[in-house]
Amino acid sequence: MPHAVNFTFYDICRCPRAERYVALYTYTSDEAGDLTFNEGDVIDVVKTDGDWWTGSIGLRSGIFPGNFVRKYEEQPVAAAAAAPVEEVETSFLFCRSNEHRPLGGLNNRSPATR
Repeated sequence: MPHAVNFTFYDICRCPRAERYVALYTYTSDEAGDLTFNEGDVIDVVKTDGDWWTGSIGLRSGIFPGNFVRKYEEQPVAAAAAAPVEEVETSFLFCRSNEHRPLGGLNNRSPATR
């Protein structure tokens, strides 16, 4: 079963020499300098030396166990488009700036005549 992938707002600011990895498990630590993350987070890895790797998620960076991640594989656009999409029903209330009516629409007088 594929893991959910979580991107951050700062994905566009990632280091150009970093390689992307996805967290397989949640990693928590109270140690200063450790990078904590949740399963599915995308991590920009800049150093894979030994068991402890160095990477960042957005503006946070630090070390973490390398066996907690796997290489991120981007899905082609066609594969993403073929994925099932959940339908959501939406409704909108539009009004012109000079027509302020209660939500029920029972009062049809303009604000100037009230």
